[in-house]
Amino acid sequence: MIDTHTHIYEKAFADDIDSVIDRAKEAGVTRMILPSCNMSDAPLVAETCAAHPDTCFALYGLHPTEMGDDPMAEAEQLMDFAHSHGSFVGIGEIGLDLHWDKSRKDEQVAVLKWQLSYAYDHSLPVSIHCREAVWLLMETFAQMGNRIPCGSLHCFAGSPDEAQTICRKWPQLMFGFGGSSTYKNSKVAHIATLVPKDRIITETDAPYLTPVPFRGKRNEPAYIPLIVARLAEEMQLPAEEVAQLTTDNAMRLFFPNES
Repeated sequence: MIDTHTHIYEKAFADDIDSVIDRAKEAGVTRMILPSCNMSDAPLVAETCAAHPDTCFALYGLHPTEMGDDPMAEAEQLMDFAHSHGSFVGIGEIGLDLHWDKSRKDEQVAVLKWQLSYAYDHSLPVSIHCREAVWLLMETFAQMGNRIPCGSLHCFAGSPDEAQTICRKWPQLMFGFGGSSTYKNSKVAHIATLVPKDRIITETDAPYLTPVPFRGKRNEPAYIPLIVARLAEEMQLPAEEVAQLTTDNAMRLFFPNES
């Protein structure tokens, strides 16, 4: 299995990162993809991936809620850093977020467009954060025509109609399912029954969004099997089959030369 979006380079893991990775491997999670959110994160991502080159793989990108005074310059700086600090497998965490602050909507869109274009021009996948802005994300995609790279809609929380529209219009995008799919009364897992099986991948967003029964505690990649089990229940498939198909999908998206 693959955790396609995890922040195990953060302070929450400073004291036991090796144990966290060992537990993940014991649980069957063989690869973890680490997205940055800003320039401050980037060295931590690079260091973690360098220390665990067989299991940890870097993404670099500017998160919409982490924009400084000159976000376009920071996005460019992140790409310069990416190309000069070892290998990386994509661009992220990028996207749109209108939950906390709507005042910088236009700046968020501009920076997202730049990062999407960069990914497209360099044939790199993206990991897209979108909170309370799926309509704006689809509008942004439409404005960019056919220049949308392949990628993951990280912790997708849109409606069934939005998911199906995205499936129809942008077949190069996959849907990331994490701990929120296990929450009581959550409708997230149901989305997995509405999109093609080759568009589903798993993630933790650790240390956030911890799945049941560990909700309220620190999340970690070893909990991917709990997410797989919930998706399998919703999709009425064996967990082993869901584990295999989500792994195959993640490999195709982030490691195309190996799949």
